[in-house]
Amino acid sequence: MKVLHLNRFFYSGQTTHVFSLVKEQQKQGHLAHLAIEGYPALRALETYRDTIEKLNATMLRPGDENNLKRLIEQYKFNLIHAHSSLTFPVALKLSREYKIPFVVTCHGLGLNKEENRPYLNEAGVLFCISRRVANSLHEFSDKIRVIANGVDLDEYKPAKKCDPVKIALVSRVDAWKQYGFDQLCKAVDLLEGVKFIVASNKPPISTTAKYIGWTDNISSLLAQTDIVAGTGRAIIEGLATGNAAIILGRTYQGILTPDKMENQQDLDFSGLSGSVPCYKTIFFDLAKLTQNPIYLQKLQEQGRRLAEKHFDNKVICKQIIKTYTEVLKTTLTAPDHSHAGKRKCR
Repeated sequence: MKVLHLNRFFYSGQTTHVFSLVKEQQKQGHLAHLAIEGYPALRALETYRDTIEKLNATMLRPGDENNLKRLIEQYKFNLIHAHSSLTFPVALKLSREYKIPFVVTCHGLGLNKEENRPYLNEAGVLFCISRRVANSLHEFSDKIRVIANGVDLDEYKPAKKCDPVKIALVSRVDAWKQYGFDQLCKAVDLLEGVKFIVASNKPPISTTAKYIGWTDNISSLLAQTDIVAGTGRAIIEGLATGNAAIILGRTYQGILTPDKMENQQDLDFSGLSGSVPCYKTIFFDLAKLTQNPIYLQKLQEQGRRLAEKHFDNKVICKQIIKTYTEVLKTTLTAPDHSHAGKRKCR
């Protein structure tokens, strides 16, 4: 399989997801090439330099169609996979020009807008990272595949947990998450005998936090910590590395407890379906975890098992490749209403 992945760079779990998926597809023997639109700032470029070089990714200015065409003509891709909505327009344009299908990943809510309909209508498949995202696109249910973010379980694995208890916040903090971020910091500052590490794009207002900025070395960080706070991919990475999790974003969803892990058909790590964050509630939850080592260890072990069951990147990558194959078969047999004749794979 030859796949051109398109993404717009910014600090987020989405960027990490794309890196992880492309890396795994390459490991499984596919020609997966990543084109990243938008030149990140020097600090960000240094953060991801090794990853970008190992993936042999191409850095492009936004809208640089000429270099994308050069890549398509060089590698003869079977399919285009657009990960950022900002790359949907160029994915559709290239798909039509080169008669190759494209698919998109819907990483969050808010994509069901009039301006996105031409791309969602013509995409072969809409990969949705959760049932919540899929439900927001119910009009396109016939082409939706719910496939969660995956993590490399060989890279993201627990290390020995040592005292003191370590709490990590891993999150891109925007205006919507700022209040919850501040409430978490206030709660942790009230705890005694813990270490607090913040991996984020914004420094914390905290008297105890160690701020490390945004990092590309999350697996090593979380392997050493005991409790992770955040949403989405950060929670999945925390579970894989043997952390208990509290889900905090725009809202506070609390501790990811065993009953939530076992009874929810579609786990919700969005940080959108809880209550208004309050430092008192967060403090009591963290105290429950830090003062009960047996309970904490139970959550850590169950979290790793959950990651092995649902978020193994090797398995998820194979599911995605299988879907690519289905899209290609459908495209080859379906009439092309935009051009005369049938589409052919290059």
